[in-house]
Amino acid sequence: MFYRQSRDTFIRSIGEYGYIYSQLTKHDRTYTQEGGAFLKALSREPQSLEMLAVKACECFEGITPLDIQTDMQDFLDSLVADRYLVSGNTVEECAAMDTYFSYAENPKTLFTYNALQNSDDENLYADTQDVLGAYYREHPQIHSCQIETTNRCNERCIHCYIPHELKNVVLPYEVIESVLNQLHDLRVMGLTLSGGEFFTHPDAEKILRKARELDFSFYVLSNITLITPHMIDVLKEVNPNYVQTSLYSVIPEEHDHITQLKGSCAKTKAAIDALISANIPVQISCPVMKTNYHTYKDVLKYAYERNCKARTDYVMMARYDFTTDNLAERLTIEQTEELLKDIIQFDKDYLDFTDMPVRPISREDWGNRPFCGVGMNNLCIASDGIVYPCSGWQGMACGNVREQSIKDIWEKSPQLNKLRNLTKSAIPQCYDCEDRQFCAPCLVRNFNESGGDYLKVAPHFCKAAHLNRKLVEEAKVRKRAKQNA
Repeated sequence: MFYRQSRDTFIRSIGEYGYIYSQLTKHDRTYTQEGGAFLKALSREPQSLEMLAVKACECFEGITPLDIQTDMQDFLDSLVADRYLVSGNTVEECAAMDTYFSYAENPKTLFTYNALQNSDDENLYADTQDVLGAYYREHPQIHSCQIETTNRCNERCIHCYIPHELKNVVLPYEVIESVLNQLHDLRVMGLTLSGGEFFTHPDAEKILRKARELDFSFYVLSNITLITPHMIDVLKEVNPNYVQTSLYSVIPEEHDHITQLKGSCAKTKAAIDALISANIPVQISCPVMKTNYHTYKDVLKYAYERNCKARTDYVMMARYDFTTDNLAERLTIEQTEELLKDIIQFDKDYLDFTDMPVRPISREDWGNRPFCGVGMNNLCIASDGIVYPCSGWQGMACGNVREQSIKDIWEKSPQLNKLRNLTKSAIPQCYDCEDRQFCAPCLVRNFNESGGDYLKVAPHFCKAAHLNRKLVEEAKVRKRAKQNA
């Protein structure tokens, strides 16, 4: 029997762990010791079970290939069953087998956009997010990186966090190529290619092909209004994780008012249909603001009819130059309440998630937790080459890839070292807050909205968290009453 990675599967060694991720199913697993050694032997080329056993033996002392061959076959067959690997009786048969995304398959079971374990795996494998989160806290390592290849954009969205007058910078391909090579050498798996508008970059195709050559699981953020039939063919070939685009309303006047580009709604919808026809995974983002507050559900319906995943977001971020006039589009608390009621009523996954038992945690342990992955496992590189902790945090420069290696910036930046040592205890008001389980404090949102203080929480976020808790608890009571009736 011969085995190989599928085109949608990515494997990395992360410290003592072997890590495997499928961008097809959005599932992942971590393994230690024997499982990690088995993963290390795999590649995208078909290999016989016997050859794989020989390779895996290099990780052990006093073990022969025959000693592990049966266990290894069981391990590999389980990964084939879960679509991480493909197999065949011959090299040719194995090479011809592969996994492909299709909108015809049930998106609830295949195209879930989360990296949590399959529900059938819950008793077999640890939650990778917990395992890797604990590892990265002790051993910071870049797991994913966003490259803002340019801040040029053909749209002028009224809520955008990038000041429009600054949107004219392009990161040269030679710098991007160097960055991609460095990220590959650092064993980075996840990559986000964005703008501004990504497809305004003159070398967008070269960037996509280089990302595939270096074996990243990458996705593209784009308004897709500039996408061409040729570029759709390129995307089909390079196999991105998905393309994420924003559709603010199916009503052209509303969408175009938000983008400030007449005709953008029609172009975006046409490009979505073209990507779907090519079986390229699309995720639709629909940030909800005052302009589209009454019609955002039509966008969700539009996505549902096409088997696309759609997401809403009602928490808007101030611009990184500390101007806040874009927040005029932020929903009022009353509008936020109505939005949350809709989400709770119609999004079964949301209520099921909030209904999951919360593991008890002491006040002290909670205060020792990090805020997020900032400084731990992710990074953002802007179109001027400056490195930031995450997207939107242009007020916190950590280095410049034109002048330093990414490795040096990651390990030596005073800003990153300070952030990775930061815990939730840094915001005392959150310690005893009853709403803390329904709140995700965001340092960059704090920073941009407060004029540079990432520990100053904007009152709006506190009110939204309180509202979220109140509505979820009320929904749980109604749900249990219905079950007991």
